[in-house]
Amino acid sequence: MEGIKIFHMADAHLDAPFSALSPREADGARLSLRSAFSGAVQAAKNRGAQLFFIAGDLFDGENVTPDTKEFLCDKIASFPECAFFISPGNHDPYGESSHYRRMKLPANVHVFGAKERCDIRGLPVSVYGCGMGAYDPAESPVLGYGKLDGERINILVCHGDVGGTDPAYAPISRADIAASGFDYIALGHIHSFGGVKAEGGVHYAYPGCIEGRGYDETGDKGALTGTVAKGEAELSFIPLSRRKYADCTVSLDGAATREEALERIREALKPCGGDTRVRLALTGSPEDAFVIKPETLSGGGSLPAAVQLVDRTVPAPRFTEIEKENTLRGMFCRRMTARLQSLEEGSEEYAICLKALKLGLAALDGRDITGV
Repeated sequence: MEGIKIFHMADAHLDAPFSALSPREADGARLSLRSAFSGAVQAAKNRGAQLFFIAGDLFDGENVTPDTKEFLCDKIASFPECAFFISPGNHDPYGESSHYRRMKLPANVHVFGAKERCDIRGLPVSVYGCGMGAYDPAESPVLGYGKLDGERINILVCHGDVGGTDPAYAPISRADIAASGFDYIALGHIHSFGGVKAEGGVHYAYPGCIEGRGYDETGDKGALTGTVAKGEAELSFIPLSRRKYADCTVSLDGAATREEALERIREALKPCGGDTRVRLALTGSPEDAFVIKPETLSGGGSLPAAVQLVDRTVPAPRFTEIEKENTLRGMFCRRMTARLQSLEEGSEEYAICLKALKLGLAALDGRDITGV
């Protein structure tokens, strides 16, 4: 039996609020999520996908704009030769007030409510699925479909937590997967791709989200595409994210000047690219109390789109020379180092005092510390 070409994505979270961002930045982030979804449909077209699976959390909640609904329908309708299947998740459950119930969806899309089976006309494939909100989430979403037809390729689309125990998030045990008998289980809920796995001959995978929304979702995000056959799943990950998040740590140990520090930092940021937002942690003991501002390290092009700076540097012992000075700088350094010695290292008060010491010395050297 020949395999079927599939495209598997999940967790788009369209119209996420991005409440931590400014209104303008939030609008840009939401548009970027749409662009990632557009890229998913185009990638499926380019690869000749016959079935397109969206395993939950297509929307982020109840506040879905008419524009987003129209955009979604237009994109699905633009690929009429492909059958789309959506299994609502915990962020877009299939309840009485579900957007899926109120939207006029294209003819080539099916939204799963209670556990059900759809046979694909002209293909030896049965697609099963269920939507959270239409069944008890404490019940495993991979069981309860009755006897499967062994002459067909059987695929399940669902949203749940493999290895989880919280009854609110549809916990799935690996024993459930092995007992299910499916050829492939297209999962959603976990926002990172962890590989295509198998349990008792049943293949399953989380593709992760299609785009990260913060520093807890770093790296490339995307979807899975390839072929599913009886007992086989040949799938590969493709990146889709228009904006990325990354963590980067740079040691400034022994850096004698601000210019030397900037050179180290920019070299470390080179691989990130202009579409990445970086959380940059500075560590080590530089030899000067210079100040690094995030705006000098971002802006797109060869620099990251944005930088969130976490300064964990600790002034080097060279401050003992400053303490000898009969100057305002020397007096300030003596008092601040004495204060530091009286505090518990690692405490919040110690961190505040250390930052005050670094900024104070920088200001006394005539450096600009506004906005730091």
